[in-house]
Amino acid sequence: MNKYDCLVIGSGPCGISAAVELHNAGKKVAIIECSTPGGKVNIAPRVDNYPGFKEIPGPQLAVEFYKRANEAKVEFIYDTVLELTKDGEEFLLKGNEDEYRARTVLIASGTKERKIGVPKEDEFLGHGVSYCALCDGHFFKDKTVVVIGGGNAALKEALHLIHIVKKLYLVHRRNEFRGYVKLVDELKEFPNAEIVTPYVLDEILGETKVEGVVLKNRETEEKITIETDGLFPLVGQIPNTQFIKIDGILDENGNVPVDKRMETSCKNLFAGGDVTPRPIRQIYLSERDGKAAAKSILENLQ
Repeated sequence: MNKYDCLVIGSGPCGISAAVELHNAGKKVAIIECSTPGGKVNIAPRVDNYPGFKEIPGPQLAVEFYKRANEAKVEFIYDTVLELTKDGEEFLLKGNEDEYRARTVLIASGTKERKIGVPKEDEFLGHGVSYCALCDGHFFKDKTVVVIGGGNAALKEALHLIHIVKKLYLVHRRNEFRGYVKLVDELKEFPNAEIVTPYVLDEILGETKVEGVVLKNRETEEKITIETDGLFPLVGQIPNTQFIKIDGILDENGNVPVDKRMETSCKNLFAGGDVTPRPIRQIYLSERDGKAAAKSILENLQ
């Protein structure tokens, strides 16, 4: 079993930023990643809030992050972390493929999609239900789709889909959107877009795939049915922290609180990026967290 100075869980902007700093400082560090390097940046149709780029496709920016780590010769371990525990003065990480030990750990595992929780949502995943317009949008060329959500992520996904589909319904539970007004206004310019408020998803119709949805008005409780080929529930994210088996690390929402050094309540266990409780989640903030965490990790490793 290999032992590391630091293991970084997740290869998004936070994880890559920290790993590069630690590697350049001569520490034995590796990133454990279960998917594609770059994290959720990979599935963003476009990024327009990252300094240095007026607008850039998410996958292209993810490649830039990966290139930075690759050029620095940072080690990548492709495995899924199932458990993170403390074993004496070290941390033990159990994965699908192997077990790993480290003196310090940085949790940079990001978030995963929040489910709406209606029947057939899980059953029809890949059969009309999708959480990624960039990944699956081409399957709905010249078809009808329903996007559920009112934040910037839902609006950007809708703006990606609007160029592909014949008809798009954007459904939001409030009359006002949490996302930027400019994105809402941009979507309204397309004749094949229709905004439906204040409605929530009540039912998914179909026997073996999505064939329609039933929506319920939150003010009047009136129900309407929309025939659709695809459903994109984009109602937010939850922290990807279910593997943490150390008491007292998570808050009531499953986030990982940290101090100003990016250290958790457990010594030598650090966290950064979207797993931490914060009102604003942006790429450059995650990158900053990674650099701050690396500085603190180096201090602890002295």
